[in-house]
Amino acid sequence: MLGERWMLWTLAEAATKTSSQLLQKVVGNVSSTVAHAFFATFVIGVVQTIVGAVVCWRRGTKLLTDFESILGSCLFGFFAVVSTVLAFMVFLLGGDVGTNTFIIILSIVPGAFIDRVFFGHKLSYREWLGIGVAIFAGYSMLGWLSLKEVAGLPLWVWLSFGTMISVAINQGITQKVKKVDPFVKNFWGGLTTLVLCAAGVLVLGSGKLFGDFSRPMQNLWLVSAIIGLIVIGMWSFNLMSYKGGASIALKKLVLNGTYLTTAMLSAIFVFGEALTVAKIAGVFFYLMAFVLMDKGTWQFVSSKFFVKNHQLAN
Repeated sequence: MLGERWMLWTLAEAATKTSSQLLQKVVGNVSSTVAHAFFATFVIGVVQTIVGAVVCWRRGTKLLTDFESILGSCLFGFFAVVSTVLAFMVFLLGGDVGTNTFIIILSIVPGAFIDRVFFGHKLSYREWLGIGVAIFAGYSMLGWLSLKEVAGLPLWVWLSFGTMISVAINQGITQKVKKVDPFVKNFWGGLTTLVLCAAGVLVLGSGKLFGDFSRPMQNLWLVSAIIGLIVIGMWSFNLMSYKGGASIALKKLVLNGTYLTTAMLSAIFVFGEALTVAKIAGVFFYLMAFVLMDKGTWQFVSSKFFVKNHQLAN
């Protein structure tokens, strides 16, 4: 399966997601206001728009493609703004990379409903069980809190759930407009990001940030620009995996398993975050949920298990 093209694109996407997550943590650590989150996302949009336009111009690719592709790319950009700004705010508020990443990959739950509503994938009893296990995995990751403790969760946890919803929506959008050229998508999505975030900075009364070239802001520009380049790869790899024949569920099994593992290990070694029993249990239940939710994965695992048991019995 590693030789399948969609698998290689998906592994590349996971690597870019981990890199982006760690750099978002860096930006969050050096930021002090919500306006900084919008400004950092604005820089990402600028990079995407410029690179997308230049590559399309050099290749002779038309930016004014069909209406569905442009609309889908702009919608993707809108929800990318939501998820990116929320991600910056999570780390601005001192969020944990491992927990934030885990909550985001629980997008398999709303993703299953998107599959059902928009792509006609009916949920079986096994998949419903998988959804329940996935929810319990999230509960485990948060440390098996009581209802009173859940009500008192810090704001960054709830913002992480907002990121999760926007990520799930964007997976559905990508599946719907998978025919669009990756750099056309980056141009229109980046342009949407640029406009919305510039407006956000101005609405927050922080227009002075555009002319601030102090050392901290230079660092913010630099790291955000690097994230922008990474995001170009991320969006492109995401799109190319679907062009290569990936389904939402199986793709997310590979993507999220790799993303979760690399992000959590990186957070432990780079930022010194704790590896707890609850986090380990959460990962275990998450993988169990994915096996239950994806038909192909379930058939593969169950066939291997039953064949092995049958051989042992004989």
